[in-house]
Formats: sequence, C-alpha cells, structure tokens
Amino acid sequence: MLDVRQLEVLAEIARTGSYTAAASSLGFTQPAVSYQMRRLQQSVGTPLFTRVGRGLQLTPTGESLVRHADTIFSVLRAADQDIASLVARGGGLVRMVAFQSSCLTLLPQVITSLAAGHPDVRVTVTQAEPVEARRLIRTGEADLGLLCNWENEDTPEGESAMLRVPLMTDRRCVVMREDHPLADRPAIGLDELADQRWVMESHRDRFAAACTSAGFQPQISATVDDAHAIQALVAAGLGITLMGEMALRGPVVPSLVHRPLRDWPLRRTYALLWPDMADVAAVATVLRAIRAAARTH
Repeated sequence: MLDVRQLEVLAEIARTGSYTAAASSLGFTQPAVSYQMRRLQQSVGTPLFTRVGRGLQLTPTGESLVRHADTIFSVLRAADQDIASLVARGGGLVRMVAFQSSCLTLLPQVITSLAAGHPDVRVTVTQAEPVEARRLIRTGEADLGLLCNWENEDTPEGESAMLRVPLMTDRRCVVMREDHPLADRPAIGLDELADQRWVMESHRDRFAAACTSAGFQPQISATVDDAHAIQALVAAGLGITLMGEMALRGPVVPSLVHRPLRDWPLRRTYALLWPDMADVAAVATVLRAIRAAARTH
C-alpha cells in the first residue's frame, strides 16, 4: 500500500528538483526526506530518480507515480472540501483562479448570482494567466479555474487528467478611438495595421508572431497589464490595442470603438478542475453559476 506522506514528498521533490529544496518547502530535514524516498523506492521496487548533473530527473516509474499522486491528492482535497461544506457554517469556501478579462465581466456576474441565491457559498478569486492557473489547480492551491486558449491549439499539457468544462468563445477585436481612420470598417485585417502604434499586454508572443507573418514588426508604445489602463492610454491617443469580446462586455471608455480582427482564431473559455471536485457541493454550485453566466454572454 502506498503511503500518502511519501507520495507528498515525491511530488515536492519532482516540483523543486532536489531533496534539499523539497525538505525546505515541506518543513522537513533532508535526512527525513531521504528516508521517506528510500522507503518508497523499496515499496515500489525500482528507482524513482536518476542524477542529471547536480539535479534529479524522474524515471518513467517516478513520472507515473507523480501523476497518480496528483490524482490521489485531488481526491483527498475533494473529500476534505466536501466534509467542510457539510459541517462548517457558511456552506463552504471555493478558491477560484481566473484570467483577467473573466474577472472583469464573467466573474462579477457569478458572484452576484451566488450572493443572491447561495449566500452560504463563499468564493475567493486569484487572477492568473492560464499557465499559472493550471499549476494552482494541479497542486490544490485552487479548487476551480477559469482558463482560456485558442481554438487551433491542442489541449494544454497537464490538463488531460482534469475535468474541462467548455463555456464560451469570443473574438479578438481591434480597439481604437472613434475618430480613428479605420473606425468605420466592419472588420479589420492585421496586415492593415502595420503602421499603427500599439498599447499591449506583456504576454503577446502570439501577437508578435502574427505581425511577423503579416510582414511587419509592431511599434509598441506601451506595455500594460491592466485592461482599464490599456483603454485609458488608447483613448489618450497613444495607440490601438487588441482585446477579447469578453473584456469589451465590461466597462468601456465611451470614446473607444472596437471592430473584429479578421482571420484570428476564436478564444475558448472553459472551467478546469479535478473530476472529484465536481462532486463537492459548494464547487458544483459555483460551477452551475459560471455556466449560467456564460450562457448570457
């Protein structure tokens, strides 16, 4: 029978890359970590790590065991959360993680709905991009996430064992002042924007690659990771920007207009959680509220 504490140590070594770092993270001594791993390897009957330079690399058996450990931890967290929902006053806490534009539009609607219909369910929200959100869900630091990716992308690494609930799609739009020369177009191609100045977020690798394919390098006037600040700078005349329709369903500076960007893939928004979490009453309630809010978008 596998020991959960030993699996916890194994997963932390895999995450941090060394016994020393895992010991520090877990609050153990290094000899204690070494002892736990010796016991686990004896139980399994084969090495779980190999030395690579000054670091450690999982063997195929170690990789498989870490994957199983993640699943086991998710079941334990779901059980803990479910019991807490049943016995605690207030009905339970759901820790959410979500990307920026969903925090502007979709989540406020969800929170309002829960406050009216399920005041016993409490929600906390952490804003994070999908890569970080995925990690928080995988490690159990978040119970439920709102993530996004593009329709022409494969399922991101690390999600295959999780429950992915499709919610909605939205288009990418060019956002500009209403007096911009292209403001009267029904849609705009990226190749028509080669001479424009841009106000963009720091995460813009796909945008930069698309500009290169279109034959130009974008002139970046500002790099800002706040949707309201981006709008304010565009309204001030610093440049144009790209935003998803979801963000544009929230408050928009009155002097701005937006037009669909032609030939750009749709963005898919989805909820992500461990399958066992879907059976936790509080989490299931929040998920229903999210799906209902997504239908109105």
